[in-house]
Amino acid sequence: MKAKDKNEEFDINEVAITLDVDSDVVNKVCTGEITHIVLDINEDNQNMILHNVDGNLVLVVDDMPTTFHGCYLYNNGEFPYAIKDTLEFLVLNGSEDDCLTRIISVDVEPGTRFNYQGVGKPIVEDPNGDSCIWEVAFEVVPVPEKPKKYLMRWNPSISSFTEKDLDECIENMVHGMFRMNWSIYEWEEARRGDMFYMMRVGDDKAGIAFVGQFISDPYPGDDWAGSSKRRMYVDMICMIPEEPGVKSGLSLDKLQKAIPAFEWSKGHSGVLLLEDVTTKLEKLMRNNIKDKL
Repeated sequence: MKAKDKNEEFDINEVAITLDVDSDVVNKVCTGEITHIVLDINEDNQNMILHNVDGNLVLVVDDMPTTFHGCYLYNNGEFPYAIKDTLEFLVLNGSEDDCLTRIISVDVEPGTRFNYQGVGKPIVEDPNGDSCIWEVAFEVVPVPEKPKKYLMRWNPSISSFTEKDLDECIENMVHGMFRMNWSIYEWEEARRGDMFYMMRVGDDKAGIAFVGQFISDPYPGDDWAGSSKRRMYVDMICMIPEEPGVKSGLSLDKLQKAIPAFEWSKGHSGVLLLEDVTTKLEKLMRNNIKDKL
């Protein structure tokens, strides 16, 4: 199934760019062997990657505010543009299949340095030149066609992760997300790329606190509670958090009313959800997001 079929909820052209890659790149991204996609920002792709203001890429230099077209001013080694905040995905198009990947971080580095001679003029490479073609590295995680869905549980009164920690994570989100690791009970089938819902329990704010995606396979570690037993953990990106200090829009009461057969408030963290539960839960999530818009 092509990426456009997997994502009928949104226009893929508004939130993604497509890159032609070798099939082995697609395979290595899916297995985690490749985690970063690197490319040059040039005149052909700059409008897809960089922030656009009134039809122009705007560059402000201290002593000379100017609008440049296709100019990559070196700017003392500082990246002079902004990556589009609407760019959320890369579609990697191989010869036999494609792979939808979520962008989880972006890094830019100066690449070829040269002297800028004007629009349409040839590039003359110069290690001390006034301009630069910048290189962008997208850290990505594949979005499987049918990811497994897990319910993680968080009780702030007993967890090593406090409500204050959550507030700080939300305050310092990058690219609309923050990172953490969490223990997972039913870990045997969990894989990088699977999705999760974080269920807050144990107080009057009980409900879905945020959602996200696993960016690692499960791995062993010491018990977060300090006992001698070993636990399994996953690294994950966390998105769409509820506003700190406010009761969740998907509260425990709403979940129990909509899906009464499932035990929401009690149980382990990292429970594999059955398809009938995730279908109903995803509908509730979509409605909750629409209510906030």
